[in-house]
Amino acid sequence: MAALNVLVYSGPGVGLSAHAFLLRTLRQFLSHRYAVMPVGPEALGREPWESKTAVLVVPGGRDLPYAEAMNGKINARIKAWVRKGGRYLGFCAGGYYGSARCEFEPGTPMAVVGDRELGLFPGTCVGCAYPGYSYTTEDGARAVEVTVEQAAFSVPGAAWKSDPAQIRVYYNGGGYFLTGDLAGRDPADDTVTVLARYPPDVTDPHDRATRVTGAPALISCKVGAGMAILTGLHPEYAWDYLAPSSYTRPHNRTLVAQLRSHDAHRRRLMGAMLGHMGLDVDPEALVDSPDLQHSLCEPRATPMFLVPARVSGVADIANTLYALNGIATQQGNRGLAGAVDRVLQDTIEDIHVTNSSPGSGRRRVDAGYQDAVFQPADPEPVPENACATSTVCESSGGRRHSLLVLCTQETLPGTAETPRFNMQQAIEYMRHARAHTAGSWLMYADTTFSTQTFLEKNSRLQAQLPDGTVFVATRQLAGRGRGRNAWISPAGCLQFTMLVRHPDLKQAPVVMMQYIMSLAAVEAVKALPGYE
Repeated sequence: MAALNVLVYSGPGVGLSAHAFLLRTLRQFLSHRYAVMPVGPEALGREPWESKTAVLVVPGGRDLPYAEAMNGKINARIKAWVRKGGRYLGFCAGGYYGSARCEFEPGTPMAVVGDRELGLFPGTCVGCAYPGYSYTTEDGARAVEVTVEQAAFSVPGAAWKSDPAQIRVYYNGGGYFLTGDLAGRDPADDTVTVLARYPPDVTDPHDRATRVTGAPALISCKVGAGMAILTGLHPEYAWDYLAPSSYTRPHNRTLVAQLRSHDAHRRRLMGAMLGHMGLDVDPEALVDSPDLQHSLCEPRATPMFLVPARVSGVADIANTLYALNGIATQQGNRGLAGAVDRVLQDTIEDIHVTNSSPGSGRRRVDAGYQDAVFQPADPEPVPENACATSTVCESSGGRRHSLLVLCTQETLPGTAETPRFNMQQAIEYMRHARAHTAGSWLMYADTTFSTQTFLEKNSRLQAQLPDGTVFVATRQLAGRGRGRNAWISPAGCLQFTMLVRHPDLKQAPVVMMQYIMSLAAVEAVKALPGYE
């Protein structure tokens, strides 16, 4: 079974901003091939997550609550999984936690000193590498100029383009690793590779008068058949995640500007870290295009176009379109000048219903109206150093808004609005196949959260949709299957949900219907030339 889950630890002690930033960045780099999802200590302790997981990621926050939540059975499972070929990625507190010993601010009121069970790095992580860290402010944050050992990464040299060896990366409270070369042992431990080092201004937290030259900031550790990458840095922090007003100290007043000028180098470092672990990185995440990077970090849903696919039943089609228009009540809060905004307030989201605009060669949805519908709500401000006291759950930040466009076969969208799916061609195929029930109506969105969730959970809309409606999406941001299974939707995969009303649900073996439909889809594909 392919390991397609990227699990991000979300239990007590996780920094709320660190957790949010990490999810955004991992999805930017990996969501084309992996399901990036939060996981709490309860699931790590009870569920059989190992066989489906490509990497377990532990973000910044506070290491001691991690230990309190995972000591014992959970740590034993994580370590055994890594030894059998699993991968662990720890940022800042996750780096302390993955080491055999943590020495954080010894001799101060913040001191956290002790052995750690995981011990994926068989040495000590010592911190903070720089003085001035605070749990309640950003006073300790810096744009640190680290030296990247590019040749030590298991990635093609071309992956670095013309990146310099010294690049600036966000730092706040992380440690350095007492590797064999730093501790003066000879020979150095060949299971540990230093991937990046701090500049020579790091000081020993046991004695701030002592400089530590060549302190390892990013390391890779062989652990049996598996691997751990630990770092005291935050290469997952992009400059535009941060508020410049938070940084007022002489050493960090220009932090955001410095990170911005090095953002392309930071992204290639992040990509190299993931590639070093054998993960498939989205090439688009490495393209130097601010608009593209924003769309990867903050993907937005697109309009859903609904059209009848069959050529008969004109009265039924008219009745369906009339009913869908009728259940949407006129609002006005998101309407623009000259536009009528009809909203169906359904079970889980507000569905804005509009008719496709007629006319040749024109957009079917007004661009301004579309932007108004999908305008994201302002998130609640979160102090950047705030930590979770319990498992962090993702929230949509309120009711989601979607846009349903009712089309006829004469008002289908063109390639400008659906560049990755030809609705006209799909309708022609369905006509040729004489679609009756299955595929009688086609709904398509370039990007949506989940075709299944949309059709299943919005009960008022579902009641009006004809039997056999098929919802196809090129990309699903939160695809899901039966039970707690998550689905990813790489480009080129045929993933859809069909609404079927079985005449006798109490006796119908629903799972068998799914098997039959899957086999039918396989046989249909094999019937095409070249796919035998």
